[in-house]
Formats: sequence, C-alpha cells, structure tokens
Amino acid sequence: MPDLPILFSFIIAAFVVVIVPGVTVSALVSTALARGMAAGFWMEAGVQVGRLTMVLVVALALEAVTGLVTSAFDIIKYAGAAYLIWLGWGYITSRHTIATDRPVAARSPLQQAAAGFLVLWSNPKALIFFGAFLPQFVNPAYPAWPQVIVLGLIEMAAGLVTDGVYIYFAARTRGALGDDRMALVNRVAGVILIGAAVWLAIQHH
Repeated sequence: MPDLPILFSFIIAAFVVVIVPGVTVSALVSTALARGMAAGFWMEAGVQVGRLTMVLVVALALEAVTGLVTSAFDIIKYAGAAYLIWLGWGYITSRHTIATDRPVAARSPLQQAAAGFLVLWSNPKALIFFGAFLPQFVNPAYPAWPQVIVLGLIEMAAGLVTDGVYIYFAARTRGALGDDRMALVNRVAGVILIGAAVWLAIQHH
C-alpha cells in the first residue's frame, strides 16, 4: 500500500478528478434528465464496470512493464505527471457544457448499463487518464498491481459518489447544473490537478 500521506492525497485528488464534468457525466446527466434517477444509476452501474476493467488493464500493464525494466517505473510516473498537468490546463481553459436536451428512446436497465459501459470505453482518454493517474501514487518498493487495484477501487468509489450527486440533481432540478457552475468547477479542479502533479513530480525526484 502507498504511505498514508500519499494515500490521503490520492483520496482528495480522486474526488477532485471525478467531480469534473466530462463525457461520462454528460451522458449520466442527460439520461437522468430524460429517464429519471433509476435510469441514471443503471447507466452508472455500467460505467463502474467499465472503470473496473480499465483499472485491471492498468494494473496488469504496469506490473508487466516495471517487471521487465525497473527504470520504466519512474519514466511512467513522470510522463503521467506531465499528462496530468496538460489535463489540468485543459480543465482551466475548457468551455465544456453539460448536454441536457438529447432525444432519447426507451431502454431496459440492462441496455442502460451497457450504454454506460460503452460510453466509458468509447472515450480513449479515460483509459489514458487511469494509466497516468494511478501510477503516480504507487509505492515502487512493493508490487505495483495490488496497489493499482486498491487505488482504482478508491477512484471508483469517488466516482460513484460524485456521479450519484450529478444524477440526483439532474433528476430533481435542471437549474442546479448550470454552465456557469460547471465552468467554475472546471477551473478550480484544473488548478488543484496541476498543483498535485507538480508536487508528485517533486516527491519522485
């Protein structure tokens, strides 16, 4: 397991990251607005399965690479830190808005969950993000894959909480998810993400 200070930092960063609205949140909000809270949470179930599979891919890949070349671990972490800085800057300058007016057709709970899974996997940035974010908090003194699994489960829990809030408010009221508030969330999260990436890079050095 990572050291407690690192783990605590990860928990904070996990919530900061998943609270930023993106493709997945947009799909969840649109679904909750059009079909209600139950449909939104069925889609979230599919999203969570997608996240778990991505965590497993990252865990296996990181273990394989670092098992062959020890120095690759630091390379991956520095490259990941650079990506997080780029991502944070993208949040700050983003003009993304949450879509709320998409026409929808009736779907069963299973179809809704499958849609959530496909929404996550259809966005290659999600897998790239997991591959850049999770290794930043792995302790190289211990095997990588169990740590990635634990960190990934924490990230999934954070996603479930924040996605659930979006789904709830989308189902209850449209006004709570205005574009101005989402822009502010983007900027604050971007600054925090850049700061965290720089701090992590310094710790590694």
